[in-house]
Amino acid sequence: MYLAVKHSHMLLVVISIGLFYFRFVRQQVLGKELAKWLKIVPHVIDTLLIVSAIALCIIIQQYPLVHGWISMKVLFVIGYIGFAMMAMKAQDKKRVWLMVTFASICLLFTAKLAVTKTLL
Repeated sequence: MYLAVKHSHMLLVVISIGLFYFRFVRQQVLGKELAKWLKIVPHVIDTLLIVSAIALCIIIQQYPLVHGWISMKVLFVIGYIGFAMMAMKAQDKKRVWLMVTFASICLLFTAKLAVTKTLL
């Protein structure tokens, strides 16, 4: 059960991040309007991602506010979401790239925490 949920979670992470960068390049770099499915599918993927994250927490019995690395991971995910939203809505190119950079940094820290399961 654990491996199925873990691999599903990891696949959803890759799809979610890939969709973010695909949408960003399509909208900001190529200047194309987002198709309707590109506005809907990421929400479905992210919902499944959250469900799989909760399932993993239950399976491994480690929870935010109890275990520091998961608490920090959640904070970096929230940071990523916030910066990604600002990047997609910003009009100023400099601000767009700054927000994408911050979102990417949050992703890197999230990945580091997921792999090491430690704050150091």
